[in-house]
Amino acid sequence: MFDLVKFEFKKLLARRTSQMVSAGIMALLCVIMALNVVQTKTSSSTGEILGGTAAIAQQKARAEAHEGVLTVERVQEEVAAYRALAFSKVDPSQVEGLSAEAAYAVMKEAYDEDEFRAIYDTYYSYLLSPWIAGSMEQYQVAAQLGDEDVAGFYGAVADSLQRALDDGMGGTWAYSDAERAYWTEKQAAVGEPLSYGYAGGWGDVLACLGFLSFAMVAVCVVLTPVFAGEYQDRTDAVLLAARYGRSKLVAAKIVASLAFATTYYALATAVIVGVALAFFGAEGGDLPVQVLALGIPYDLTMAEAAWTAIGLGYLMTLGLAALTLLLSSKLRSQLAIFAVCAALVFLPGMIPSGGSGAILHALYLFPINALNDQVLYNSLVSYPLGPLVIDLVGLLAMLYAVVLAVCAPLAARAFRRHQVM
Repeated sequence: MFDLVKFEFKKLLARRTSQMVSAGIMALLCVIMALNVVQTKTSSSTGEILGGTAAIAQQKARAEAHEGVLTVERVQEEVAAYRALAFSKVDPSQVEGLSAEAAYAVMKEAYDEDEFRAIYDTYYSYLLSPWIAGSMEQYQVAAQLGDEDVAGFYGAVADSLQRALDDGMGGTWAYSDAERAYWTEKQAAVGEPLSYGYAGGWGDVLACLGFLSFAMVAVCVVLTPVFAGEYQDRTDAVLLAARYGRSKLVAAKIVASLAFATTYYALATAVIVGVALAFFGAEGGDLPVQVLALGIPYDLTMAEAAWTAIGLGYLMTLGLAALTLLLSSKLRSQLAIFAVCAALVFLPGMIPSGGSGAILHALYLFPINALNDQVLYNSLVSYPLGPLVIDLVGLLAMLYAVVLAVCAPLAARAFRRHQVM
């Protein structure tokens, strides 16, 4: 059996199209990740625009300047320090009640460039995010906060979740009572106090996982001729008439196909994770995923969040591989098979939701949307099944596991029962 699997694996790689597409997509991922590093931009404390590794070093230094545990006492001290900074030349009443644009103009006129950059430090935007509503600037929020408000920092984080549930994904989705209870309980399970620090490498991994969609398409291209190629080459009659043609040979084709999908996905993942951690740094994997956004309701570390997403991507790859095999066993046209698989991967990223939460929930189940870091953990996507609620992470795992478990045996069955023309 092993020899058959080995033979079928080599057969997959022997086709020129497979070689070109596999190498081309892997090269594309390398270029994308290199550009990801080179095009990183930020400004220095003097306003100089930095790029590449210099920008990464600056981002790291900024985060490390604020690293540590976010106790309520620390939050109170830092908000007080920010208020002293932001309102050293402007009275809080001057920006309260103004539009964001008008408040910006007041602050811009009162402070010089260095002071203004300090006021707009992204850390303070992060720290004040539980109270930010609408388009308010962070100093407008600070102007309204009293000592009691700041003392309720973690209560404000919980309240921000409730506001998000009330908002219903921008008014497109009405959360059921069961969904609200699910997300409330999930957020309550997040450990307190949270820690803050630099986790740029793991954040970049999460931000770049969507590029694994290209690897999935490469897998589909390579697997398209597994059965359809036998039909086109008219070798199906020989294979099916062989002693083990309807049993071991078919099983070897399935195993070799899934082995290729696993290997190629692992290589693509190694490129993304390797470049991200090598250039952005591997530290911070033990920090909570809330370093990305305080409102994320998952009790995961940055490394756990990244590897969970990678695991989901792997299940998607295997599911799409099995679906490709099923189509290959049913259709003779390799172009049609590729078109279907490519459409399933990329087309959902181009379909507008039309303001429909139901359509949006359906589109999130496809790889190019599901692996978006702003969707998977940040968007409160859940699917109510009566009293049972499944979040996007759970449903993706179940869905693609079922696709794999159903499509692979059906592909084998279809080829075995194929009637030679």
